[in-house]
Amino acid sequence: MPNLDHTRLLASGSAGCPVTELVIPALLLRAPEAEWSELVHIYVPHGPTVAFSGRDLRSPGIAEATEVAHAAGFETVVRSPGGRMVAYDSGAVVIDHLDRTTGIRHAGSSTFAANAGSHVQVLRGLADIDARVGEVDGEYCPGEFSINVGGVAKVVGSAQRVTATGSLFSTVVQVAVSDRVRAVITDVSEALGYDLRAGSIAGLADYAPSLTAGEVAAAFAADYRDRLGLTDGPLPAEVVAHASTVTPGASPFHVDDWTRANPVGAGQG
Repeated sequence: MPNLDHTRLLASGSAGCPVTELVIPALLLRAPEAEWSELVHIYVPHGPTVAFSGRDLRSPGIAEATEVAHAAGFETVVRSPGGRMVAYDSGAVVIDHLDRTTGIRHAGSSTFAANAGSHVQVLRGLADIDARVGEVDGEYCPGEFSINVGGVAKVVGSAQRVTATGSLFSTVVQVAVSDRVRAVITDVSEALGYDLRAGSIAGLADYAPSLTAGEVAAAFAADYRDRLGLTDGPLPAEVVAHASTVTPGASPFHVDDWTRANPVGAGQG
């Protein structure tokens, strides 16, 4: 049995299509056994994605919101973490931090605060960006520990999922926000009945034009590697292979429904 206290992994790079990317952390979270205590996956998304939450499904406008996203060319997925809808494409960076230790599962808002504080320091080190922790008026997926620039526009949001076997803390860093992402956030928010101030949507490149998603991903990888003592390594091959078997049917695709019905290793051996 591996010593989980010393198995902390950092994986980089996209692992497939938008659905696969969101299925992988859900499978990792539900795995009854693992050879790691912490795993951080940092990647630039494969394609345009609207990631709904369970909360969004309760909106009477969810069917219209899904149609709007599809019409704009976005894959629609109900992700495992909470929060509200977020949309992104290859101009963003996604960070999935999985933890199988006990402490983080009971940390509550302190987990959000600690991560936001570390993320702000990374952003300030990248360029002359006035990154701050806090919700701005009219932002999408509002949260106390969003990260904004100058108290005006949101650039980073996080959400969490906690289970009996661990926690998943997922972060989306908007680097270069395309016109299609701005439009789909606006239109999907309207369909869901959410208030939104269009000026609250921004990416880091709006303030530091030379920044790329790849550079931002590398900076966060270096921070997580040093701060948590992570060792570079691949995602578990069995999990990636299993996630790649997903064939989305009904839309939006429900990550948790699929992972509950199709756990890693089921029917194998």
